[in-house]
Amino acid sequence: MILKFATKRSANGYRKYLALDTDRKQYATESAHWYSRDDITEISNKDRHRIMEEVEKAGYSRVDYI
Repeated sequence: MILKFATKRSANGYRKYLALDTDRKQYATESAHWYSRDDITEISNKDRHRIMEEVEKAGYSRVDYI
């Protein structure tokens, strides 16, 4: 299962992405595709960093794109 998250837009209009592939135990911070607001879950930047720390502890490997 692939879980997709993004932060709220910054003042410059940027979002930070996080995608988790639970089957392959991989995560990525870059998106190869454009996703609409309906396709992703919006999280805070603090939560994004916390999730990244937890998945690294769980043995997930970082990849370029999911």
